[in-house]
Amino acid sequence: MAAGPPKPYQRSTLRARHRPVVRGLAEAFFSPDGEVEPARLDAFVDEVDRFVSPASKTLRWGLLVMLDVVRWAPLFILGRFSTFEGLARADKTRMLEAMDRSKVAELTLIVVAYKTIMSILFFETPSELRELGYPGHERHRWARALTVAGPAPPGEASP
Repeated sequence: MAAGPPKPYQRSTLRARHRPVVRGLAEAFFSPDGEVEPARLDAFVDEVDRFVSPASKTLRWGLLVMLDVVRWAPLFILGRFSTFEGLARADKTRMLEAMDRSKVAELTLIVVAYKTIMSILFFETPSELRELGYPGHERHRWARALTVAGPAPPGEASP
């Protein structure tokens, strides 16, 4: 039996319990009124996984712990016996806003960490850049050419 070429190794960080939390975060951050297609949100979970997976073991562990905190936070923040992925879209947004304004710095940092990672990934797609008004490849840089200074005259020190 001839073995084919080895498959490229691809690490996956997000477990089955984390994937709906990441999708819920994306829905709350980028689609509060349901304007983003569900298929785009589902594919976005894979983008987040590919972005996080090359990180160090310690960083990956910390990001997963943050997702577990978000998953169970409705019990403590909203007083609801539900996981994050079980909340309605409006309640997800309300919970994340409460975490963002929390006096507990760790809760705020969880929201900031994932909002930063996910914003970088979500808004780098050409369709999102077009919606933001970025012209793409048609962009021209209107940089002024700097004059090149010649050698310093004798007797003057150069900086």
